[in-house]
Amino acid sequence: MSEVGDLKAGWGRRDITPPLGIHMGGYWGRSSGAVDVHDPLTARAVVFSQGSDRVCLVALDLVGLSAGTVAEIRVRVRAGTGIDGEAVMVCCTHTHAGPLTVPFRGMGEVDSDYLEGVVSAVADAVAAAVEGLRVVEATYWRSPVELGVNRRQRRNGNVIIGHNPEGPVARYAHALRLATEEGECCTLFSHACHPVVLGNSNHSISADFAGAAVRYVERETGGFALFVNGACGDINPRVTGATFGDVDQLGAELGDAVVRGRASARVLEGGEIASESANVDLPLFDPPPRARIAAEKLALRLKARVKKMADSDYWAQLIPRAQLAWAEEMHELARSGARGLVQPFAIQGIRVGSLVFIGFEGEMFVRYQLDLERDSPHQPTLVCGYANGCIGYVPTADEYERGGYEVGTPYDFNTTAGTEAYKVYPSVQMIAPESDEIIRRAALSVLDRLKTGV
Repeated sequence: MSEVGDLKAGWGRRDITPPLGIHMGGYWGRSSGAVDVHDPLTARAVVFSQGSDRVCLVALDLVGLSAGTVAEIRVRVRAGTGIDGEAVMVCCTHTHAGPLTVPFRGMGEVDSDYLEGVVSAVADAVAAAVEGLRVVEATYWRSPVELGVNRRQRRNGNVIIGHNPEGPVARYAHALRLATEEGECCTLFSHACHPVVLGNSNHSISADFAGAAVRYVERETGGFALFVNGACGDINPRVTGATFGDVDQLGAELGDAVVRGRASARVLEGGEIASESANVDLPLFDPPPRARIAAEKLALRLKARVKKMADSDYWAQLIPRAQLAWAEEMHELARSGARGLVQPFAIQGIRVGSLVFIGFEGEMFVRYQLDLERDSPHQPTLVCGYANGCIGYVPTADEYERGGYEVGTPYDFNTTAGTEAYKVYPSVQMIAPESDEIIRRAALSVLDRLKTGV
């Protein structure tokens, strides 16, 4: 760490709106690629600097990125600015109305040229932020707001995606304001909620409510704004499959809460900036004893179905082909006798004075956020989801026995579309409940190291 001095910050943005026709991410069952652009997508970056130390937070209006793409971004950022890759956190808002940027099964194909453009755009946005570094005063506040509901509803003995009013929810937004003596400002804010106001019938590019909230905050403050999602794996907005009017309404609600909350802002305590990270291996379920036979039977049925649909259009075949791909991979995994497989998982912390961002490479359930933000030695602590990649859903251990879309089970060979989310993600199997303790222990270790500097 360098000698403590004035905190500086800079911010920058670049457009990452994709071309029409690009395949979209987030949902099965779409009937085409993007047909128009409702609102642009952006890459936004904030760089914090103190002495010779620099850290960077990036937010992208995308459903997610692979760890490999994040690694490319970090290399490009370091080459252009000198900021160490381990000091760069790359977050996605998780809009389901953007392009396909992770190879999810059943959603089409990733446009590699577009993805290369995203990498370049992020590097340019970070470079612009570095060029604009100025001394700032940092203030923080937390605003009460509740866009979302816990979506894991029990019905007829099963857990479905619905409304669970008794389930946990983060009923607040974090906000950090960076202001220069000249009156320029940046508002960074966070709230835990899936950007799925628009459903799979939507074929217009949009940043969903997150983009609407950013536009609202920028309009009201006259400055720059950046949204980072929280641990929203089990949190949906209270209206889904809805309209752009609903998008604007929810975005304005979040934006207004952030703007009004500034009345309670407090100056952020000083101190050094730093970054720490941990890479852990999360255990995957072993294939069940009957998996080989069950997967083989499923694959044969699906092959027959795909063959029967030979005259159907490309989009109609996506779901059965995705199911077939998973079944074939599962069959091969079971046939090989593989046991004890693991999923690499990244956790990263960035400290700015007394405030810490801690990012997780997955769709974290909200209980992780509520617990870690409460127990962290740093106040405030902001949990960031979809950071530095996305391995899929990360439930808390107690949710496995309830089952449901986000959790799934390695014993279920149901072919219903969207039955288990882990079949959509590149991994063949779901992470096991033991992952909960591993993640919490590693996260607290990162937080402790950020406090002590060792």
